[in-house]
Amino acid sequence: MNGGVYFMKSRITILSSIIALALALVTISCYLVVQNVGSVHQIFFPMVTAVVDSADSMEEWERISFNDKNDLTFDSIFWDKEITIHANSGSYILLRVKDVNGDLVVDEFQVSPGNSAKLDWLKNDEKYFFEIKATKGKFFINAT
Repeated sequence: MNGGVYFMKSRITILSSIIALALALVTISCYLVVQNVGSVHQIFFPMVTAVVDSADSMEEWERISFNDKNDLTFDSIFWDKEITIHANSGSYILLRVKDVNGDLVVDEFQVSPGNSAKLDWLKNDEKYFFEIKATKGKFFINAT
């Protein structure tokens, strides 16, 4: 009788170990897919980029394009709704946000290189247009 109890305990231990190992492998595999497959990574950590290269100082508001699109739509719950200016950008920039009707949604705000601005009040699934004023230089702008 003791041999049967020992056999059952070792069987349960082996089965528990196999389940734990399988769960760990699935978790690691999912992590690697999200981290290394661009289209999957873009779903969970969306980011678009605009590059503005101004030969002269921009005195008037100019529309910027993120990933060659004129508008920006926060189309999933994973957007942080944050604008970041890359640390190697020329200087600070002024931005403002308009909706599809051309109405001002967010008035002029300043972002310095290496810093971010949160835009939590922007709504999901609506098109927004970003405009920039900046001094002479090259600027890398990320929306996450």
